[in-house]
Amino acid sequence: MQYAREPRPAQLELVHHNQSLMHSNKALTAPVPEFNCEADDAEFGYSEICLNGAPRQCLKWLAPVLRDLSQAEAPGWLTLLDPPEQVSHAWLRQAGLDPWRILIVRPNRGMDRLALCCEILRLGYSHTVVSWLSGSTREVKSLDAAARSGNSRCLNVRLDVSRAA
Repeated sequence: MQYAREPRPAQLELVHHNQSLMHSNKALTAPVPEFNCEADDAEFGYSEICLNGAPRQCLKWLAPVLRDLSQAEAPGWLTLLDPPEQVSHAWLRQAGLDPWRILIVRPNRGMDRLALCCEILRLGYSHTVVSWLSGSTREVKSLDAAARSGNSRCLNVRLDVSRAA
């Protein structure tokens, strides 16, 4: 299935959704910046979120972000590239996400995940591609360039389960 590329309204910024989460944590005292989507130059490109803790808890924190992205009024797919095994169509439904607007792409063994992610971004059929890569400088540059050329966004999720107790 292919979507025609049309100009689309600015997507919701992830920060707006996470403001309520940040304000509910009393340990956080720094103000959360307000972003005006209309004035933001970086409508397309690379973003990253890092979650620490047990994998199940990290997915609970990630679910609202994915829900907002899946409900965006932008044409195209929300594509999840090689998410953790727990992320399935059943998990999407349980988390309140619309599985009809989400593609889960699991590369074959030996495939270059970075190259695959860049190709999906360049094609432009996804408004956002969510990846689970290391976030090295080389990856960030490649993903940002690919997202901009495809007029899409890349959200890289880094799960740090080493701190899980």
